[in-house]
Amino acid sequence: MELLALQCFGRGVKHEPVADGPTPRARKLKLESDNCLAIAIREREPEVAAMLIDEAAKLARRVKELRDKA
Repeated sequence: MELLALQCFGRGVKHEPVADGPTPRARKLKLESDNCLAIAIREREPEVAAMLIDEAAKLARRVKELRDKA
C-alpha cells in the first residue's frame, strides 16, 4: 500500500496553494487524493484502478478530518 501512495503522489493534478486555506498536511493529502483519482481513470487494470480509488477515498476522509479540526 505504501508503494500505491508513492505512485499517487508522484503524478497527476497540481494545485495552487491557498493563502487562507487548510493546513499544509491537508493540502498535501488532497493533492495525493486527486492524483490517485487522475491515475485511476487512466488505469487499464480494474483491480489497480479500484485500489487507487480506495486510496483516494481514504486520503479524502483524512483531509476532511484535518479540516474539521482546524
